[in-house]
Amino acid sequence: MDKEKVGRFYDVVWTEYLPEYEETEKHWKIFFTSEEVAGRSVLDAGCGTGIFSIIFANQGAGRVTGIDISEGSLGTARGLKEKFGLDSAEFMKQDMLDLPFADASFDIVWAWGTVHHTTDPFQAIDQLIRVLKPGGALLLAVYTRTRLTFIHEIIRKTLVRTPRRSWTCLSKVMALFLAPVVFVFKKREKSRKGEKLEELILDWYFVPIRHYYRPEEIRKYLEDKGFSIEKFLPASGRFDSTSNFIFKARKV
Repeated sequence: MDKEKVGRFYDVVWTEYLPEYEETEKHWKIFFTSEEVAGRSVLDAGCGTGIFSIIFANQGAGRVTGIDISEGSLGTARGLKEKFGLDSAEFMKQDMLDLPFADASFDIVWAWGTVHHTTDPFQAIDQLIRVLKPGGALLLAVYTRTRLTFIHEIIRKTLVRTPRRSWTCLSKVMALFLAPVVFVFKKREKSRKGEKLEELILDWYFVPIRHYYRPEEIRKYLEDKGFSIEKFLPASGRFDSTSNFIFKARKV
């Protein structure tokens, strides 16, 4: 199944790479404060390494639940939990399309760059909305559709057919050649720093499922579901064509 392929892909990525804590925390602070999360229940949907779950817990969240379909990612996340000595965070294998939690279970739902790797992103969003309490905050980061998206997809669909054992090596070779291009032609600084270019290339070009949307599509969907938009970051990457756009929305 496609979702199992995604899980195996992140078994490679999130056991090989770990984002820098301090740089990731700076990015987190664009959207939340410790006062806002203190004592709150948080769902980190598609937690990967668990780095954001750990930040929420360290910032005073009362209960943090990180879910992912990748066993390798969850192993990394549990290792981080042990490293930081946190009791308020837990990690479990769950499918975002069929969450086991009751309606209105969480004060905050954080879905950084995850729904677009599911087989049905809008079903995933609906599940996240369902488990969020009225008045709760949803953070949603989604890949941007641009005029260059079709080129990315041609490259990605070619590279995902290569043997999995070659992915890390290929991404390092591609990073070597693309680094000068990024240095010379980048449009902006990346909002979330602390990630290696080879790690980003893996995520851009080797992931089995990747959907793209325009911000106005997601904005309308959230507003139609009764959300008010509190914060909008139109581009989080160095180039529009490799960026997430990010909404922080409040469930009215």
